[in-house]
Amino acid sequence: MVEKDLKDLQENLVPADVLLQAKVLLLQQIPLSESSVSAIAGGFLARTNNDLPLDEPTQAANRYAAMTAQQVRAAFAKWIRPGDLVQITEGANPK
Repeated sequence: MVEKDLKDLQENLVPADVLLQAKVLLLQQIPLSESSVSAIAGGFLARTNNDLPLDEPTQAANRYAAMTAQQVRAAFAKWIRPGDLVQITEGANPK
């Protein structure tokens, strides 16, 4: 099921409502990721260690908001290899 869905995203444009929902979820995570002094400090340290700008979350938010369905399809086509994914299950066998 997942492989088929990923191949679909490589070949077709994501519907506008699904793209909007994904953008909203990504944008909501940004303030939550910096919801404590410890998280803010950790974020600054991580960005410094990775040579990223300190306002990288703001820059990411701008990129997310501007992303198009064509860009999503191109990214899936370039970076995602559905045939190489594996599923790891702990517990009962999935049906």
